[in-house]
Amino acid sequence: MNDSVTLSELCSRLAEQRLPRWNELPDLELYMDQVLSLIERYLGGSAGFDGKGLTAAMVNNYVKLGVMPAPVKKKYTRVHLAHLLMICVLKASLPIEVIKNLIGASLREQEESVVYDGFCVQFETSVREAAEAARAGEPALSGVYRAALRSRAEQAIALRLCESER
Repeated sequence: MNDSVTLSELCSRLAEQRLPRWNELPDLELYMDQVLSLIERYLGGSAGFDGKGLTAAMVNNYVKLGVMPAPVKKKYTRVHLAHLLMICVLKASLPIEVIKNLIGASLREQEESVVYDGFCVQFETSVREAAEAARAGEPALSGVYRAALRSRAEQAIALRLCESER
């Protein structure tokens, strides 16, 4: 996000954040460069996306680590896109091994489309709630402390919940 964006503008952008649903993801096979372009289009400027972009090396590493399925003949499907969208958002606050376990546990309970669409709803709800809290008008420094501390507390809770799912 641009440093010159005001808090009010940031809150407005966050409140409007939306991820594409399962049925909105392309239902065709894509090559790596197409995947990278789509992920950037979907997440560029999103809350939770570290802004560093996604590279082919990162995707290959996620496959190698078992965080996402391998492509078939160097082609990627909506399953891969869904995994990458979740990974890119979650990696800002969770270690990759935790993300792997979290997605794996979710997929043991529900099918891919349900897991992914549920993730989209959680993402949008979370960024909207954070934006609304920031709009409430806390003094600036107090708001910084609250946001940072809440983030840390929620990260600790997320990690603990992931441990209990194993």
